[in-house]
Amino acid sequence: MNAIRFIKCTFAVALITTSLPAFSASNMITMKLEKTTNDHSLTLPKLAYTRLFDDESSLMFEKDWYWQEDYHDSGWPKHDEAFVNYTLPPYVFGAENSWSFTPQIGAKFRSNNTRALAALRLEYKGDGWSLATRYRYEKETNNENNDNKSEVGRIDIFATYTINDQWALLYNPHYHFKQESSSPDFGNGERKYWEHEFIAFYDTSDTSSLFGGYILRDKNSDEAALDPGQRNSSWLLGYIYKF
Repeated sequence: MNAIRFIKCTFAVALITTSLPAFSASNMITMKLEKTTNDHSLTLPKLAYTRLFDDESSLMFEKDWYWQEDYHDSGWPKHDEAFVNYTLPPYVFGAENSWSFTPQIGAKFRSNNTRALAALRLEYKGDGWSLATRYRYEKETNNENNDNKSEVGRIDIFATYTINDQWALLYNPHYHFKQESSSPDFGNGERKYWEHEFIAFYDTSDTSSLFGGYILRDKNSDEAALDPGQRNSSWLLGYIYKF
């Protein structure tokens, strides 16, 4: 399904790369709006452009902003993050080319830090479904607020199921963990946390798709300065245009 393939090229909510057969579109734009469920909720609009190449590699640029309840009541949203990601051509193997191995590299830019990323993804495609896993390494290259630069690992599982020509489902649990001992803990007060993404996709035409879903996150630490003990889970809605 076209929408599933696009999300796999970008995010990655929230990236994810090529798991379905190539199609004619070589450019994609996605717009996503995410709203967290905690008291001081975050509203997170995101805009991304992806260029797909004939060898199934892709180059993605994403820009994120945010508002926060009681902290940012009016005006233009604040800069949250800029993200660039290059997915290399996959190495395809196995019976009927069912297996693929895909490397990725990228970088994230915030006002107070920058991070470099590298990832490896292994996928198996069945008839109308696919199952993949990915390991991603993320390292801060500078941080204006902390001299101890963070190194974070992330392990994803991507399970996709195509219901029919228009509908498809994605389940994406991911496990985040610190790979050093000196940087601050995550917001849950630990060196690790889980997220679970549940997303449905609907193709409205050959060039347009809608998607929406829910992201379940671990609770904040009871000692957190903001919304202690609450979950920063999210509802999300999005639109994809291919041209």
